[in-house]
Amino acid sequence: MNAPSPHPFLLRLARLLLARAERSTACGPVRLPLDRKAAPELHDAPDADQLQLLRMQLDDLCDTNWVVLRLEPSRAFTGLADRKPRLELLNFEALAAWAGYTPQAQRWQQRWREHLAAHWAAHPHAAPADSDAVFDYLARNPLAQMEGLPLEDATRSLTALATLCRSSRPMALREACAQIFQGRSKLLDHREELLRLLGASPGQFTESPIQLLLAPPEGTTPDPDGFADALFIENLATFEHMADVRAPAWARSLLIYAAGFRGSARRLRSRAGCRLYLRAPAPAAHLSAIEVWLFEEEGDGQQRHRKRRPMYFFGDLDYAGMQILASLREVFPAVAAWRPGYSALARQLTRGGGHPPALAAKELQTDPGNTGCTYADDELLALLRKHGRFIDQEAFDPAQTSEAPKPAKPEPNK
Repeated sequence: MNAPSPHPFLLRLARLLLARAERSTACGPVRLPLDRKAAPELHDAPDADQLQLLRMQLDDLCDTNWVVLRLEPSRAFTGLADRKPRLELLNFEALAAWAGYTPQAQRWQQRWREHLAAHWAAHPHAAPADSDAVFDYLARNPLAQMEGLPLEDATRSLTALATLCRSSRPMALREACAQIFQGRSKLLDHREELLRLLGASPGQFTESPIQLLLAPPEGTTPDPDGFADALFIENLATFEHMADVRAPAWARSLLIYAAGFRGSARRLRSRAGCRLYLRAPAPAAHLSAIEVWLFEEEGDGQQRHRKRRPMYFFGDLDYAGMQILASLREVFPAVAAWRPGYSALARQLTRGGGHPPALAAKELQTDPGNTGCTYADDELLALLRKHGRFIDQEAFDPAQTSEAPKPAKPEPNK
């Protein structure tokens, strides 16, 4: 679809929507209400023909897939302005390019790079070895959380980071970040390339370990054979309920809740990257046996002494949940979607349950394509694509589940 002509009405709405997007701190979609203040033309149109022309212009803009027009359901004798029209942003970059809108972030970032270059030219001892590579990185991956700071403060912070990197002093990444960047601890997450360009040595900055909360089966001994399988659970409420209500399907399962885990599965394999906590009233003696299973047997991909136990994952029936499964399988190839839980959620979804992604701020989730788990790829993902709806894990009721999992062969990598 060709871009619409730059009509003043559309340009003004586009720039208002883009400015709102830059100010927004919400996780959900950015929407501009087309009220009398933002779009007086819709409310003061002299006749139906003029209103129809404005609607056609909005439709032309929506046909680009840069924005979408949201309306309340039509009722008798209601016009466009009565249906609470909202313009929702879908593609910031494309809309900004068409509207000739230079984002505030780009303006600040450009001024900061110029200030930084002048500072390093005047103080070459403080500059990194390859300052051009650093500028190239900042242009490709701007430090958005720095925007709004005085340029001197932003430059001082990055120079302090470069000094710390060159010192090779080991630190937790978030502690270093908070001490350098005005108490903000997450600004350097996923910034390994920047740290390397500033002179950091390999392994100098460490991530916080993943915390695993464990609920072993009741009445088992510390022997590793005391649990039949391991079940990773995405959400804490479901983990706690399943630990309290031991149905046959998970009576002998080691339940595992990974607090804060998303895409960091590789740290689950090492003692340095993972911390284990037992949920009371499990005896502490269980812990050493589980450590042997996780770090020495599963962690290196080889079962040295006994047959490999099945491993499962159970989370939200949505694309993000499927992505977590795929991430887990990169480290533990035998992990499969847990059929008793997912089949219960799938039945609810098939019967009309669940919610459209937009109702839970999930419309930005992306289809993972495949996870490598046959059940997830052939049935669960196909179901999500067919119905276009998601359902949260908490809709699973442990008290109504009696299905026990069937023994499963390890899932092959696809």
